[in-house]
Amino acid sequence: LSVTEMQSEAGAAGALHGALKAGAFSTTFTASQGLLLMIPNMYKIAGELLPCVMHVAARALAGQALSIFGDHSDVMACRSTGWAQLASESVE
Repeated sequence: LSVTEMQSEAGAAGALHGALKAGAFSTTFTASQGLLLMIPNMYKIAGELLPCVMHVAARALAGQALSIFGDHSDVMACRSTGWAQLASESVE
């Protein structure tokens, strides 16, 4: 087991893609603007049919200031990436 902390979500998505290409079982956790930074790599991962799980806490995208409110605007921006999306009613 190896846990790697990256500097940004864009770097985390790149490291995730590289680990998947190397044959490792990999996952990542993100929310809001971080998910939007991962979109380019999401297209690559889906296009190469690599098995991956990404845990997303659906949150509102911040406009002027940081937003902590629940929303689906971040995950709706990822609908066209080719990933299957499963949602739950609660975090339990």
